[in-house]
Amino acid sequence: MSDNFRAELRRRRVESNLSLQQLAEAVPCDQGYLSKVENGRRRPGREMAARLDHALGADGALFALAGEEQKGGEDMRRRAVLQALSVAGMAVAGWPLASASRPRKVGMDHVVDIAETTAVYRGWVSRHGGAAVQQPAAQLLEQAAAMHGAASDPTVRTALLVAIADLAGLGAYIARDIGDHRGADEHAWLALSAATAAGDTALGGHTVVRMAGHNIELRRPDKTLSLLDAAATRAGDLFTPGDRANQACIRAWAHAQVGDADLVRRSVGDAEDAFTRVDAASAPSWAAQHVTEAELYSLTGAAYTDLARTSPPHAATAIDRLSRALDLRGVSLARNRTLDQLSLAEALLYAGEFEEAGRTALAATTAAGDINSGRLSMRIAGLSRRMQPHTRKAPAVAEFVSAQRTG
Repeated sequence: MSDNFRAELRRRRVESNLSLQQLAEAVPCDQGYLSKVENGRRRPGREMAARLDHALGADGALFALAGEEQKGGEDMRRRAVLQALSVAGMAVAGWPLASASRPRKVGMDHVVDIAETTAVYRGWVSRHGGAAVQQPAAQLLEQAAAMHGAASDPTVRTALLVAIADLAGLGAYIARDIGDHRGADEHAWLALSAATAAGDTALGGHTVVRMAGHNIELRRPDKTLSLLDAAATRAGDLFTPGDRANQACIRAWAHAQVGDADLVRRSVGDAEDAFTRVDAASAPSWAAQHVTEAELYSLTGAAYTDLARTSPPHAATAIDRLSRALDLRGVSLARNRTLDQLSLAEALLYAGEFEEAGRTALAATTAAGDINSGRLSMRIAGLSRRMQPHTRKAPAVAEFVSAQRTG
């Protein structure tokens, strides 16, 4: 383990006024193991890095450092992402960079190819996690920017700006999934700039809503609500019923994080009302995955799970909604399905159904083994901490927590 991770780990532990023993108890893990990690004699796996990050409130910084040091390919991927952001940013600003890889004549067929490939990558993230497609998506973004510089037809140039916005939005989604929150912000701002330059206010509004979704994961409810308000003010007339349903779900989750049950119920009602008017077949590719019935129950189930943290009677509603989400997901969207399983395990824990909570958590970790997603690792780490005080109440809970100790 290089000096970067060790130094950051120690700095955050000291700033948190935690001894090695206290941090080991919070993770939880063995104090001797943690000492070896901090001294560079042991290298933590993904799960342990995620638990250390969560325990120290590092918002993904430690997890990202650990990931970069575990695989030499991480540096190459990061360089590819930064290069793509630079080239695309220049193109959006009207200063295209020369590229030998761009075609001599750019037409709408090139735009269609980019859009179709973006859709394939987006589907991959929902199924398998984002790490595997991060570099290919960055290369496609750079290619789209180069084509924008080569295109002469104004219609094609505008379509390429929309393609850049869509790809940058996908880049933000990938960055969120691998725990790179700064990268997610960088991509989101590029997406918003490109959509604005293309005059596509609907896509710009969608991008701001996705930024709100990112902030709800980071437990920043006030910022989440302000972003949703900004999107509604600028693009409200352009949002479809599906968009409004999704936004109401995110609002419900934000209200849940501050413990306002009345506003949660009102927002859930708004979401369900809007969803009755959804025409999923007409949704743009960049919005389709957010306007499904499974997503409606997933997000509102997560909201009630958050309420149940401090008010356990809400756990029953959370369990019902998350169970419906899982039934609707099927088995194809593996990563999203596993996220729902983790939320369900947490809701079962608050309901006092300890053995079922442990079994659900174990099933989620088994499924997560085939998915390359930092977001999953962080969620598993947080669930392990919440289950730690209940290991004596159910064998499955003890098995789940024990399995995470040596991660």
